[in-house]
Amino acid sequence: MKAVVLAGGKGEGLLPLTKEQQKELISIAGKPVIRYVLDGLMDAGVTDFVIVTSDKGKDLDKEIGDLNAGYEVVYQKEAGIEGAIRTGVSRVSDNYYVLAFGDIVTSKQLYSSLISLFYTNGKPSISLTPVSEGLNTYGLVELREGKLKVVKSGSTLALAGAYVLPTEPVESFENYLSSLDSSYFVWSGSWVDIGFPEDLLAAVQNVLDERKGSFISDEANISTSAVIGKNVVVEEGATVEEYAVIKGPAYIGKGAYVGNFSLVRAYSSIERNAVIGAYSEISHTLVEPYAEIGSKSYLTYSVVGSKAKVGAGAITESTFTGKMIRGRSNKFGSIVPPAETVAHGTILKPFYSS
Repeated sequence: MKAVVLAGGKGEGLLPLTKEQQKELISIAGKPVIRYVLDGLMDAGVTDFVIVTSDKGKDLDKEIGDLNAGYEVVYQKEAGIEGAIRTGVSRVSDNYYVLAFGDIVTSKQLYSSLISLFYTNGKPSISLTPVSEGLNTYGLVELREGKLKVVKSGSTLALAGAYVLPTEPVESFENYLSSLDSSYFVWSGSWVDIGFPEDLLAAVQNVLDERKGSFISDEANISTSAVIGKNVVVEEGATVEEYAVIKGPAYIGKGAYVGNFSLVRAYSSIERNAVIGAYSEISHTLVEPYAEIGSKSYLTYSVVGSKAKVGAGAITESTFTGKMIRGRSNKFGSIVPPAETVAHGTILKPFYSS
């Protein structure tokens, strides 16, 4: 069965991180967001993909080129979800296909459950999941006499972003789902729809919590005086200098650098070739590829965009501002836009400041 994966949305809730790149290409614990979807579908037996993206997804091939499956990247020509679906479905010749949203970070088991449900019932199959915050940001559903109905409010059950559908035209996605004689299941495991900055930190936490045990690459450079805690991943080519401490769960990506006496606290993800300067402290923070954090900096509950340069002695104010849409945590730090340069000694204001 072929899968159509949608990765062409505007990502407005994640600006400025998504000004130049698709949100599906934001890296979390060593993989772009879309790779969590593709890997889950591949585990469920899908081996052929159509990925629908926009001009901001021009680096997709570079990020998933090692995928052990057939795939085709196509560019969305019509607006909206329906336009993206029509673009993807035009490449499908089977009677049914998997439709997956490329911005979901969840357990692989969700996709296996979906495919199993379809092969058991032979009907359109839909994944659902309970949600508890930001309800108006999800596609909600109600179950009426065993039939699924997409609604705008009044429910805490959301569409989970993966479906097996007949290969036919879709004019209105929500109306179409409501019209189907479908099977459904409710997924209660970890699940994050990447739509807002706080979702990135929630996804980091979920991914790191699901990884059990530590992995230290033989090709990593770990000082004998460094301290590596439990459930820590240190990838090949990474360097952890003298007296640095990595408290798990945490992720240190390929080629990343953690300077002398630095402290990387739990639920931090330092992506490939990122640099953490000496004497810095990083906690609950996502540092994107090639970003640089100057020495003696202190960053918490923050997201640092790729190739950003944060000067020495920078400090985040991480407080609850009431602006969070999906407030799983009671505070958020700052977003540093990609390629932004932050002056030495800057106090980064809460939330959407640059």
